[in-house]
Amino acid sequence: MKTKIALLFISLFTLISCSSDETSPTAPSAPSAVNAVLNADTVNLTWSPVEGTGITYNVYKNGSAVKINTVPLTEAKFTDVLKATGAFTYTVTASLNGLEGAKSVVSEKIMLELPKTQNIERSDKYNIVKYEYSYTYDTSNITKLATVIVKYSNTNVKTQTTTVLNTITKYTYSGDLITKSMNYSDDNVFKGSTEYAYNEQKKIISGTRKNPDGSISYKVAYTYNVDGTITEKYDLPDYGVGIYTFDKGNLVKYSITTPTPGEEFLAVSNYIYDTKKDALADILGFNRFLINTVNNAISSSTIITSTLGNNSTESSKTDCTYDENGYVLTKMKSVTMPPNGVMQTEKTVVTYY
Repeated sequence: MKTKIALLFISLFTLISCSSDETSPTAPSAPSAVNAVLNADTVNLTWSPVEGTGITYNVYKNGSAVKINTVPLTEAKFTDVLKATGAFTYTVTASLNGLEGAKSVVSEKIMLELPKTQNIERSDKYNIVKYEYSYTYDTSNITKLATVIVKYSNTNVKTQTTTVLNTITKYTYSGDLITKSMNYSDDNVFKGSTEYAYNEQKKIISGTRKNPDGSISYKVAYTYNVDGTITEKYDLPDYGVGIYTFDKGNLVKYSITTPTPGEEFLAVSNYIYDTKKDALADILGFNRFLINTVNNAISSSTIITSTLGNNSTESSKTDCTYDENGYVLTKMKSVTMPPNGVMQTEKTVVTYY
């Protein structure tokens, strides 16, 4: 009898143990398709939800074992606010009843670099012109430009005399749009400002240049045409009408008609770009200004024709180097105008935060 009871107890224990193993909670599978998109100083993350109820998520950056979300996430999305520049990747885990699953596949790399300095030296047989730019940013958003200090010098090759001019520009934002820039001399004397206006689609529609006393120096207006081009018109006398053509964030064509007494000139420029980041590409709001591009122009050609037959052709070629994240480090540009050959060289060197 004791033997039967013992066998019954063992069988019951085994049954309970097996039943317990079958109902033990398991960690959910890893999320898939992690997508990361840079937007100014934030990275917007999304991923494919894991099936089931009660699922929560954690997000990890650059392979760290410490999650970057402060509370468990109940939706398949997260926004990471960047406090520094660099390169970033993300993984996501799913959790259920306190059990965390394996990390997802690694997201595509996100890169954010902001220019610290940019030095440009332009030389021809008449002058050597140097620009030294220094950039600082807002502490509340690392992509918001605070100031640009410019040191300018122009040395006459023949006389060896040098003209120096140093300026400081301070920027004001409304959201992600630059609404005002204020110019000062290097001894902090106010020299004037430019105010920018935008339409509902956040496209720039005008710029108003003001003198130090607040009076208007000039205005420029931008019109968006049905063919995708943008017309630029200044209210200055004898200043031509410009037409911009963009493709994928880059200015691929610019034409301007300039009237002069007794003659009218038409200049048409075409540009070809690389696929790497321009130094200013990630500065918030700068992409709204039509002079700024996403990538680097590596060649251009300009044909100038006139009503009196005074025609000319100018071309340029630029060789670039890049850092490990694909941002331009140096540019070596040569400008050629037949029949005299190379007429100007330009070297640009960029450092980053």
